[in-house]
Amino acid sequence: MARLNFLGFVISQGKMNKTIKVRVLQKKFDKKVQKHFLQKKDFLVHDEGNICKEGDFVRIEQTRPLSSKKFFAVAEIRKNKGQQFLTYQKEAKINVINEENDKINSFKLKQELNNKNVELTESFYNDLNKIKDLKLKKELNDDELKRINEIKEKYNITQENNVFTPSVNELSEKINDLAIGIKLSNTVNKLFNDESNNDKLNKIFEKINVNESTQKNIKKNLVRKYIKSAPISELEQLGLSI
Repeated sequence: MARLNFLGFVISQGKMNKTIKVRVLQKKFDKKVQKHFLQKKDFLVHDEGNICKEGDFVRIEQTRPLSSKKFFAVAEIRKNKGQQFLTYQKEAKINVINEENDKINSFKLKQELNNKNVELTESFYNDLNKIKDLKLKKELNDDELKRINEIKEKYNITQENNVFTPSVNELSEKINDLAIGIKLSNTVNKLFNDESNNDKLNKIFEKINVNESTQKNIKKNLVRKYIKSAPISELEQLGLSI
């Protein structure tokens, strides 16, 4: 006598040792409405190696009773979607951690530069111009690589990849973003700390609909976002520039 075989998706795994729950969808004809409907049925299935993951598409086969509720075992994994999704989740978590670390390092560096009252003079733009010149080259010699490493150390920019050429654009963008960020911080601090700028600040408050009851740190963030995204002509009317 042939053994029963079903195709279904793993919907639960890891709650019981060597046991998964598989959902099987089958067509059922309803005589009352004269239509076919999908009927779902869940099976407890034996998974000897604990290799199936949620989302896998598997074929299960009837076997001898393994427990009071378990009469099927995994015969074949048709599509390994669960394993692929698990791998994607792990990679996504690592990417999120790396992005958060980059943001934290960038924020710490900006704080450090602001605390030291560093002004954006020739230093930033000289380094930025050096990077722009190197972007045009396909290969970098030893002196140029040494110069790149010095700039990376100066701005606390790490690069795991030994081949730096593909990341010159990224370094240029990071230094440029850092320069703009510090300029924005200096501009916002001057607006809030210098009483002669109260008229400019009030005009900005009107544009972004800020109330007097709004906390100061929230006001600063909103003003910062406005200055960063506002058109140059609008900033010039207020006597501001980045």
